[in-house]
Amino acid sequence: MLPFADGEVTVRTLDDESIEGIEVAILAADAATSRAWAPKLVAAGAFVVDNSSAFRMDPTVPLVVPEINGHLLDAKPKLVANPNCTTIVSLMAAAPLHQLFGLVRLTACSYQAVSGAGLPAMQELEAQARQWAGGRAIEAKVFKRPTLFNVFPHDSALLEDGSNEEETKLMKESRRILGLPDLRVSVTCARVPVRRSHAVALHMEFERLVDVVKARAALAAMPGVRVIDERAGSPADPLMAAEGDDVLVSRVRVDHGGREGHALAAWAVGDQLLKGAALNAIQVAERLL
Repeated sequence: MLPFADGEVTVRTLDDESIEGIEVAILAADAATSRAWAPKLVAAGAFVVDNSSAFRMDPTVPLVVPEINGHLLDAKPKLVANPNCTTIVSLMAAAPLHQLFGLVRLTACSYQAVSGAGLPAMQELEAQARQWAGGRAIEAKVFKRPTLFNVFPHDSALLEDGSNEEETKLMKESRRILGLPDLRVSVTCARVPVRRSHAVALHMEFERLVDVVKARAALAAMPGVRVIDERAGSPADPLMAAEGDDVLVSRVRVDHGGREGHALAAWAVGDQLLKGAALNAIQVAERLL
């Protein structure tokens, strides 16, 4: 038994017996575990929502953000892939603008919280802050370099073209979710000394002429998005988004570096542990049941 909310939940070993009778399974394990157990759970009659990368590029498995392409759930697929956290945060801002103006190019630069690498990474950042405040040497094990007072490219594996896995996920998943297989996508992902919530700077070019007022209105009407008007205060930041369900979008403006009249820039921030992972999976499961 483990404490949960105001009560307790029973924890069982994952085996063939334990999966019998399950109505919906949300997998939050590594890709190898998901590949091994998702088919067994489906065969046992469960709806499966997988949070790993195992099935995201499988053309037979829907990759879903309910606010964007939730119609794919109407067919009640037995297995659904949950997108990468940075992809979700980015597309919650880009998708309504695509619907309005027709997206043809997306450039995303992410500033990702250490919690994306798990609890040990959060604990290490906090420990480094205490070490620095106490005048002690900063120890780095999770990322092999200090995260405190530092920024560095995402720690995922490098691929042959020089991109890392995180950047490639955002590129490929964006094309799938938006239904734009030829979308031009440029991505740079970095780690920043933030405990929780990813931020993404987005630069977008569109087929049709853009209008900033209409863009802000479309974002404000998007479920799961909250527009933070920096002209009335401060733009969105990770502390604003942490432990919240909404993706916060601010700094919506003309991108003067893009095709004249066809480019916008925006700043999106979302809690990658919630909308970027757990919340999105729960939303998918609710639509399936």
